[in-house]
Amino acid sequence: MDSYPPEFILHHVPLMAVIGLGTARDLAEQPTPTNGSVQNSPGSKAQSRRSSLSAASIPRQPPSKALLSLLTAKNQVGIWGPGRNAIAGFHVVAVEKNHQFPPRKPTMRPPAQTHHPNMPVAHSPISPLTSGSPVHPDGLIPPIWVKKHREVLPSVVVGFYELWHHSSPEPINEKEEISPTQEGTIESMDKEKDYILAMEINERRKSLLERGIKFSAVMLLKTQNIDKTMDERMFLKDQAMDERLAYIRRVSGLDARHAFFVLPPSQHGDFQDFVTNLQKSLYEYGLNYYREHGKRVKRKRSRLPSPSGGNYMRPPPPLSEKPSTSPQPLGVQGWMIRYDYKLATFAEFRQDMEAAIRYYDSAYNLIIDLFAPQSSITPGATGLPIRSKRWIEARMLADTISLKICKLNLYIDSPSAALSQLNKHVSTFKDISNTLGIGEDTFEYWAWLSKQYRVFADVLEIAIRSGFTIPDPEKISHNTTTSDFRFSMSSMSSMSTISNNPNTGSGINPTMVLQHPGFYYYIAAKYNSLRRKKFLNLEKYMKKEGIDKSILPPQDTLDAEQSIDHSTLTIELYTKSYEQFKTQKTGRMTLYLASEIANTYLDAGKYETALKFFERIAKTYRKEHWHTILESILRWSLVCAKELGTWEKVVEYLVELLSDQFSISNQQRIEIHSELMDILFKMNIDNLPELRQIVIDMDEINSFLTCRVQFKDDATFIGAETFFQIAFSTQAESPPIPLRFTFLRLSFNDSYFNHFLRDNNNEKDSTKLEWIDCKNCLQEDIEGEGLIWVKDVDLNFNKGITKVFEGSIEPKESGDLQLQAVSLGFLTDRWKVELHFNLKNTREEHSKRKWLIGNNDSKDQVTKPTYTVLNGTGERTSIKATQKLARLDIQAKHSAPALLDEYYPIELTVVNSEQDDVKTFLNAEIVTDVPSNSENSEDFITLDPTTTTNVSNNLRDIDIGIIPSGESVVKIIYVLGKKSNLPRTLHLTVYYASTNSVPSTPFPSRGWIEKKEDFRIHFITPFNFSFNISQQSESICKRKSENSMERVERYFLVAKITTTSPCEILVTDIDLNLLGQANAQTRMEITTSSIEIDDDFQGQVWKQGNIYIVNYLLELTLMDIKKLDIDIGLLVIQWKRNQQSSVVKDIKIPCTESTVVVPQLIRKKAEISAFIRIPPNPKVGQLFTLVYKIINWTSSEKKIHVNIEVNDSFVFSGYKQTHFIVSGMGEHCFKVNCFPLIGGKMKLPKVNMEKRGEFEGDEETINIIAPGYKEVIEDDYFVIFVKPKVEI
Repeated sequence: MDSYPPEFILHHVPLMAVIGLGTARDLAEQPTPTNGSVQNSPGSKAQSRRSSLSAASIPRQPPSKALLSLLTAKNQVGIWGPGRNAIAGFHVVAVEKNHQFPPRKPTMRPPAQTHHPNMPVAHSPISPLTSGSPVHPDGLIPPIWVKKHREVLPSVVVGFYELWHHSSPEPINEKEEISPTQEGTIESMDKEKDYILAMEINERRKSLLERGIKFSAVMLLKTQNIDKTMDERMFLKDQAMDERLAYIRRVSGLDARHAFFVLPPSQHGDFQDFVTNLQKSLYEYGLNYYREHGKRVKRKRSRLPSPSGGNYMRPPPPLSEKPSTSPQPLGVQGWMIRYDYKLATFAEFRQDMEAAIRYYDSAYNLIIDLFAPQSSITPGATGLPIRSKRWIEARMLADTISLKICKLNLYIDSPSAALSQLNKHVSTFKDISNTLGIGEDTFEYWAWLSKQYRVFADVLEIAIRSGFTIPDPEKISHNTTTSDFRFSMSSMSSMSTISNNPNTGSGINPTMVLQHPGFYYYIAAKYNSLRRKKFLNLEKYMKKEGIDKSILPPQDTLDAEQSIDHSTLTIELYTKSYEQFKTQKTGRMTLYLASEIANTYLDAGKYETALKFFERIAKTYRKEHWHTILESILRWSLVCAKELGTWEKVVEYLVELLSDQFSISNQQRIEIHSELMDILFKMNIDNLPELRQIVIDMDEINSFLTCRVQFKDDATFIGAETFFQIAFSTQAESPPIPLRFTFLRLSFNDSYFNHFLRDNNNEKDSTKLEWIDCKNCLQEDIEGEGLIWVKDVDLNFNKGITKVFEGSIEPKESGDLQLQAVSLGFLTDRWKVELHFNLKNTREEHSKRKWLIGNNDSKDQVTKPTYTVLNGTGERTSIKATQKLARLDIQAKHSAPALLDEYYPIELTVVNSEQDDVKTFLNAEIVTDVPSNSENSEDFITLDPTTTTNVSNNLRDIDIGIIPSGESVVKIIYVLGKKSNLPRTLHLTVYYASTNSVPSTPFPSRGWIEKKEDFRIHFITPFNFSFNISQQSESICKRKSENSMERVERYFLVAKITTTSPCEILVTDIDLNLLGQANAQTRMEITTSSIEIDDDFQGQVWKQGNIYIVNYLLELTLMDIKKLDIDIGLLVIQWKRNQQSSVVKDIKIPCTESTVVVPQLIRKKAEISAFIRIPPNPKVGQLFTLVYKIINWTSSEKKIHVNIEVNDSFVFSGYKQTHFIVSGMGEHCFKVNCFPLIGGKMKLPKVNMEKRGEFEGDEETINIIAPGYKEVIEDDYFVIFVKPKVEI
């Protein structure tokens, strides 16, 4: 639509001019305040005089700018109007206060030589009768005329004025009072200013009244206009202010209701309601303005003579004279066009769309007659000269009028009438163009036609965005109205007949059904494509010699066409259509449009972009089997790929085009085949790397080959020969000539079984069904393939044949074995092309499984292969390999239970039940039942108990040897469990293979049969240990010398060993291994032990429940008395079973060791030690002395307080309470004399000792130790046995 003047296509609404608010330029330059206009709350109306003055001094946005912003915010400038049900709307322009509107037309008498004496005499500067006008002398309507009424001549003018108020440049002092004399002067100035303002308004009103323009005034009142002694509510009833406003209105001659408005300060913050009400009140005046204009134009038209009158015919020139080339004055028909167009425009301004359509249609029909060779309206008048200035203007006016009619019909919801006008316009100018020689054979016609559909699509798209709804064709017959001509006349005339026959379905004329904009964008794009072709043909024609240049368009037209990028324009239109169809969710059409876009890119030489489109489109057409369309796309893609030099794509497209799914002739298919072979084997392509590899996924294209795979069995065993077949079938028409492949690759999920079958280049006649033996392959190292199974076979394929390749494999391990891919390929010096069939995803088929059996004749040649039916349906691309049932028995013999720390022998017997001799290997592992880290386990298995190095909890790859069929072999292993007495599981695995076919690969991989057995072994501890440590007499707790800082302590260790083994145990030695101390100044030594004293301990047999006690006297030397925890060492017992197990009668098993950690020596943390020496064998009635020895281990003296508690068993002499001081590193002895009174076990008088410091609360109780006695706890004390006086 940009090629048409906007004045001819924009929607017209009444024009309002505002005066006194500045211009749009002032509004653009005005900085916007951050908080907008100030709004007054309801409570602000009751403010006092002080608050009013303070608010007036606050700077804010001028009200004029806010008003102007609201008035111009919704300017109706666009293709589509505000809607039929919208509120009153104006197009608002702001002019200067002193702006002068154009005067009325001047009045002049018509020239004497005019042929139309009744023609109006008032001429506009842009009238054809005015010299210098752009349409003088025979033009129709210039765009400037429409612009004049859209932008210059308003229908309503609103002036905004401020009521004058005296104001001093200095701030008003509230304490000052105005004298009566000053008040009188101010009143006289108010009247004078009001009179001047009223006269100014009156002059403006009179000048506009002459043109019939409605004028209204708006009085803007300021805060200063309010009396300081009243609030705004009182101001509204102020008599003086009301008199001033009434005076201005009366003098200016304005109507109080529709021409004079007052805007008080209370509304300055919210102008929206005021602006809306203002436009509503003036809207009818605006419509009346254009209504009066229409009446004036209608009167002028009525005064025009009839164009068919003879005295108004344009006289032809004499035959003897040449026709005059000077322009002739505008004829009656031209004036009729002008007046009809003006009537339509004014009707549109006043929003009378039906009348506007009627007048536009009249003007359109009159304009169409101007293009005819002979006018049918004005007899004798000839048509406009082709390509002349007026001819071009008339055609542009006809286009825009037609567009107006279409748009206004859509505006009033009459879509069929809009479409009818489009069809009428296109059909009319098609006939006109063909008659004038600029028809369908010229690019000009197609350029024009493409434009018509594009602008119609643009208008329709804008209408839809604005709320217009395209009617549903299925509902049109039920919603037909008289205002919507949705049916042709024939269909309308037959409606009564159809309605009388209920069995007859109602019909609808498809050409009269309005489509969405995408359809018209598509038509515009197609016509633009034809435009390009016609122009290219014209260029070719112009390059020829001796052409007739008279039939060529003007040079400026050719130059303009040459500058247009036709392809870009066509792609733009297709893209717009694509987006519209996409919103309609029409997938087929969007794909078609995408292909048209790709073709346009192809024609424009943008091959890369075109190829991307083609590839994306081809996926859907390929998936949905639209082979005819796909063939075209592939051929176009082939052209793009060749131009781009992407030969991989060329090869792929040629391979797909070989499929007979495409309806092409055999000769074309041979040409495709030959071109493919030439590229691969003959063509020398520049810039091609040494070897270009292409993998074509045949499952993603239309393939001339089908591939089917079958495993003969559903399952197989490891090491068993497993058969499979691969069947290739060619189509009935492809390949057109024999096609010989270079190789056939079979890819398994285990690369060990991959096959590489090479062509043997044998020339022989092919049969419809051929069985090829691919068994007995040899392994070779092929470059690019690695170590692979290889065989030479026939890979020559003719059309309509089936080749079945049968091979075999031997699974080497359990699991699913799948044939994942099959590739037929060509291998040349420059190319490696693979036709890849992906078999990972099995296709669902319901046909019976078949197996082809090849029958060999006497010469070992395959003849007449036949099919046999297998169980199941569909393909079998994978097979499950399982371990063959092992016929080997593993037995274990041992003497339970096992003891911890012993070499526990287990006799393993492996029995061979196979028919062949077998080669066997053994793996064994001992695992504790509780999950733990087996790597940290101290358990181990060994074959030799005398060797304890490099042992672990498992044995690997133990060669058992060859076991003859039906015989067995015995192997003894030794298991040693440590620490935990939890049960263990012995995992045994025997791998074996027949000696006739021992696999070359190591077990447990391919070819080895596996036999597993698990045995549980219960362990018990052979011994239980308990320990007791006691400190000896205080004489040991001494220094080695007076100057020595070492402290010596003596302890007595008692180890109690209880036998828990159910079998007899031979103990050969018991030893205490002392641990080294972390500090070199701390030492522990064994002074003596019961083992050393007992010279007879050379080996003892312990039975279950036997208890053996070992005593050790330990001497501890240390300097750091703060060291509390002392490690002692390990108690080690060397032993073995007294009786050999029946498993190893003749094998001598060495002794083993059981080790237990002796608990730590826990020393008491004390700076003061107190020891009591109790005499032996006290008697009743005999005095004995208790000696308490206190040792101070620190360098500072300590104060000791003693308290003795009396009991009934003893009488003692001395102080019950006493205290003494023990010097640093010194000793003190404290004695208590006791006299026993009662015999038996008696508690000694309790002595409480505590160390006291310098401060209260710094007391510490001292524990008293009696060597050989149990340590006292809390209230307990030492108990001794007192002998009676007379022994019994």
